[in-house]
Amino acid sequence: MAGQATDGIEILDPTVRTAGQVLPAPRLSTLRGKRLGLLDNSKEKADIFLAELAERLTQRFAPAEVIQRRKPSYSRVAPPALIEELGKTCDCVITAMGA
Repeated sequence: MAGQATDGIEILDPTVRTAGQVLPAPRLSTLRGKRLGLLDNSKEKADIFLAELAERLTQRFAPAEVIQRRKPSYSRVAPPALIEELGKTCDCVITAMGA
């Protein structure tokens, strides 16, 4: 990170610059017959919330499969292998943050 020196104090810019514009993935028209991923960030009660969400979405939208995964630690990004697995096996992924 490049910074500026002001009276002996260096000011850093903590923002990340992207290589280009990142666009969201197209929305699915339905969850029916789709593979739904649920990612638990490993904070307290995220698993409870996602279990209830999985049940309700299954009843209402009939996805073909619900794939549930959990990050090893809420304070770190999800491991690349986990992101890759969800990207390859799921049509969409919902992540939850616990209390």
